[in-house]
Amino acid sequence: MAIRVNRFLSGETDDVAAALDLKVARGKRWRGASVFAARDTAIREAAETFFPAMKPTQQAKELAAALLRYQASAWHIDQQKQNCPYEPGDLRAALWVILTRVDYAVAARRIRKILATR
Repeated sequence: MAIRVNRFLSGETDDVAAALDLKVARGKRWRGASVFAARDTAIREAAETFFPAMKPTQQAKELAAALLRYQASAWHIDQQKQNCPYEPGDLRAALWVILTRVDYAVAARRIRKILATR
């Protein structure tokens, strides 16, 4: 591992992923992949926590609507905060976590795909 880190630090390569031999799907970046994975996990947790009795399609619609509402209102202020301003059991806390990973509301169609890959 130290040899790989030194490849990056010495300037042999300017790509951290290449220096560490990280395997990511073609056309994807490892940073983006990890950010999207964190967002997807937060989406799955929010659907299970706040919409447990619904089918995945309905969970996706409700979560997408909540994300759009939150992004259009309190997110403009909350996005500047380092820590979540809401209690852990609050839906807004889950929405804050999702939007801090990727700064845009996710469409219901995409949420449905994310929920299908549990």
